[in-house]
Amino acid sequence: MSCYTAHIVCFTWKCLMINTLSNLGYCRIGKENYMIMKRTLFLISMLCTVMISLQGHAQVQNQQALLEAYRNGTLSQAEIEGMTGGENAMADVDRSRIVRSEAGEETANAGQQIGGGGSSRIFGHDLFTNSKLTFEPNLSIATPDNYVLGPGDEVIIDVWGDAQSSANFTISPDGRIQIPNVGPVTLSGLSISEATRRVRSSLAAIYEGLHDGSVKMKLSLGSIRSIQVNLTGEVGASGTYTLPSLATLFHALHVAGGVNDLGTMRNIQVYRGGKLFSQVDVYDYILNGKTDKDIALRDGDLITVSAYGKLVQITGEVKRPRFYEMKQNETIADLLRFAGDFTSEANRNIISVTRRQGGEYKSFTVENSKFASFNLEDGDVLSVSGSLDRYENRVEIRGAVYRGGHYAIDENTKTLKQLIARADGLREDAFMGRALLYREKADWTSEMKSVDLEGLMSGKVADIELRPNDVFVVSTITGLREEYTVSIYGHVGNPDTYPYAENMTVEDLLVAAGGLLESASTANVTITRRIKDTKSMNVKDELLETFTIDVKDNLVVDGKSGFVLQPFDQVLVRRSPVYVPQSRVTVQGEVAFAGSYPISHRNMRMSEIIEAAGKTTPAAYVKGAYLLREMTEEEQMQNQALQKMISKQAMSGKDSLNLGGAEQALMARTYVVGINLQGAIDNPGSDADLILRDGDVIVVPEYNGTVRVMGSVLYPNSITYKEGKNLKYYAKASGGFDNQARKGKSFVIHMNGMVESGMSAKVLPGSIIIVPTRRIKEPVNWTDIVGVISSTASTAAMMISVINLSK
Repeated sequence: MSCYTAHIVCFTWKCLMINTLSNLGYCRIGKENYMIMKRTLFLISMLCTVMISLQGHAQVQNQQALLEAYRNGTLSQAEIEGMTGGENAMADVDRSRIVRSEAGEETANAGQQIGGGGSSRIFGHDLFTNSKLTFEPNLSIATPDNYVLGPGDEVIIDVWGDAQSSANFTISPDGRIQIPNVGPVTLSGLSISEATRRVRSSLAAIYEGLHDGSVKMKLSLGSIRSIQVNLTGEVGASGTYTLPSLATLFHALHVAGGVNDLGTMRNIQVYRGGKLFSQVDVYDYILNGKTDKDIALRDGDLITVSAYGKLVQITGEVKRPRFYEMKQNETIADLLRFAGDFTSEANRNIISVTRRQGGEYKSFTVENSKFASFNLEDGDVLSVSGSLDRYENRVEIRGAVYRGGHYAIDENTKTLKQLIARADGLREDAFMGRALLYREKADWTSEMKSVDLEGLMSGKVADIELRPNDVFVVSTITGLREEYTVSIYGHVGNPDTYPYAENMTVEDLLVAAGGLLESASTANVTITRRIKDTKSMNVKDELLETFTIDVKDNLVVDGKSGFVLQPFDQVLVRRSPVYVPQSRVTVQGEVAFAGSYPISHRNMRMSEIIEAAGKTTPAAYVKGAYLLREMTEEEQMQNQALQKMISKQAMSGKDSLNLGGAEQALMARTYVVGINLQGAIDNPGSDADLILRDGDVIVVPEYNGTVRVMGSVLYPNSITYKEGKNLKYYAKASGGFDNQARKGKSFVIHMNGMVESGMSAKVLPGSIIIVPTRRIKEPVNWTDIVGVISSTASTAAMMISVINLSK
């Protein structure tokens, strides 16, 4: 058994045990027994893990010993496979050899180094594998005059004029056609123009008009024959291919799968009749558009693609960085032409060349004057670096000038004053006391010089000559201080922070803030101001200066200057004490005039609203009246805090806080307030006479003569109300308590929202009785526990045996 298999067995066993514990359940076996079994399973799991780790360590040491034997030649690959169980084990040894190979050891062959991501990285190799570029001959065009006829071609001979005839002839294997009344005519090996002259000469014996022009004749090609060509060498698939007689060299290479990673593109050879017919350089076709390189093939031609002679790579700032095949005596200049020349970011002065000679690498730095004479060798790697982020005659000016930016050092811009003039001069907000000149030293580190800008512009300070890469910064007056703002809060249209402006008044800020709201008070506007003393050495008890002002109507100052603000002032506009938005309450149910009523004065109570609604009707059940109230923002914040506490309690797994359905109640935006409306009507102004607030809804229901029983009773039901009967009576009327009922925790919800608990709780018409259910705890099943322990021990023993057998 391998170390990986043992780990899988151990993991499966752990999952099985965890599943068993889950099936038994925490509640079924009890907390103490559950923890004992959990610790037992953990100890057994740790034992198995340690044994598997020891076995894996032994396997690693054994594999390292085999690897050393393989490297030293003591054991062959076949012997190792016999000792370790086949090719998979030997693959592990090989994998270890590759992973642990010393730094610098090359594990990839030349083809992998060149191809990397495939042959398309070698320039031109994708020409013949492109499915959209097949070089397939067009058989529907007119036959070219230089087409050479051969056996199998069909020719059409048309005669018109004083004599007319048309006939099709197929060239026989011996190269002839048989013309009636003329005899055999040999056409094989002749071009179309040559065959036309020969047939005209033969037909002149029977058509004398061919001499004086009264009879005309034309020979054209009908269907063409097929030819066979052979492709060998470094192509995708060597072999004999049957092609149309109009096929060309490039079409044949496409059909054969193109040139492989080792094949040449610069010297493809075509043999015809046993002799070298043509040597084709495909780069001439790709780069120079020489279509004559795509020669027409003949039957029996042999195409040979040999291995490349030199393959070099160029990287960096050229337009086509990749591998290129080079001929003898070709130079860097030729390679740059192949690669599309430099990019705009390239350093055109030098190119770095890395060459491998024997077992070492050698580096060359070639200057541009030697590009045309430096011959390249197979395996050379050329690197074209980018240009430096430096300028030989550029400076920059920033800040409080009209046209900041980059400028060239030239005849008109040599000094600092000339640079300022070139930028259309200084702005009015320029800080004249000091400007900064950042300058690059000879070692490329930076230095900074301060410039008396006022003295420079007045001529009191000598002008400064510019250097390349200088950066001149002119600060603004406002840029040398923190941003000045003022703020306004309270009852305005847009309370916010606004930019400070000199001579800004409170009225100006009110206009910027969208004016006063209707609720605003203009008689008690407060301004707070920072205490500023830059030279103070002591701490003061007073933190702020405070001003209280009256704002004029319509924000008009009546000819007098308003309160002038200073930077960072804060303005607070309070609400008018007499301004109160309209509030209302709603009365529903059994009153004379149900509807909405205004809260006309402070501390308005329920008895007053019922009085305004025309009092209750005879059908009203006043004791069951209840009040619905919307939550304020403060109450909603309290609910959110309670929800977070409930969530944390649930995540901790503790059950000390049992809120039941409290979470749903906390999410609601309205809640029921338990009231005593009868007491409020009988004793106005008493504690029972609740003070109302905006949005309250008072509901006065009709009399409900039933009592509803819910929870752990045998038959939950609605029972007719009987005065004086207690909770036990209604539970008995619903079939009595069931075995799981928690009688002592029963409670009664009255129609008015009040709740009473316990068996002595009073029951009123329309009340709801809730009988909670006791939580069931299953008894401990010792048979299940013994079975689990026995199964665990058996599994552990089986795994130990398996591990021992695998050693």
